[in-house]
Amino acid sequence: MLAIVAPAASEPPSAPNSPAASPTSPTATPPSPESEKAPPPHGVGEAELTAADATRLLELRRSEAKLPVIGLQIGDTRYAVELATTDASRARGMGGRQTFPPGTAMLFVNPNDVVRRYWMLDCLVDIDVAFIDRFGRITAMHRMKAAPPRGSGERVDRYTSRLPRYSSRRPARYALELPKGDLSRLGLKVGQSIPLPHLPLQAMAR
Repeated sequence: MLAIVAPAASEPPSAPNSPAASPTSPTATPPSPESEKAPPPHGVGEAELTAADATRLLELRRSEAKLPVIGLQIGDTRYAVELATTDASRARGMGGRQTFPPGTAMLFVNPNDVVRRYWMLDCLVDIDVAFIDRFGRITAMHRMKAAPPRGSGERVDRYTSRLPRYSSRRPARYALELPKGDLSRLGLKVGQSIPLPHLPLQAMAR
């Protein structure tokens, strides 16, 4: 997903190649009884999780997009999470991907806090997103629809101008993208805290 950043929600979107946010100490969530369940097909095992208060990330591997992948516990699910920590990786996001497998996620890590707006340019599947502030609190959530096709002969600027924008509503440092339906399945709510390893994540943000 390409992301765009806005200093205020009322301003027009930045150009797609602008420093992206397209596409923040947390309150820890007690462990859930899911430890007795098998992880999802694309998820990770308990021993592969990076703790919320970790000072170093346990990198599991590199994704096909060459992004670092770590294991995080979110609600009752262990996720294999790709980290988008640079302008280029945040701008690309999930763009061009045909699937969003269960048990996987993408975390956009930014070095600053601003009101952010995302769009679904080049995104082929529906995506759930939770914007998160520097304290780990959810500021807004959206169920984003796959980008509509560009019309025959439609100019790029006209096409992008009609794409919906999804706002963080308040300054946010992170955006967590999940497969369609996971926001509801996990029971996440605005104001809830997501336990993230803030220190090592911020050390990677560019």
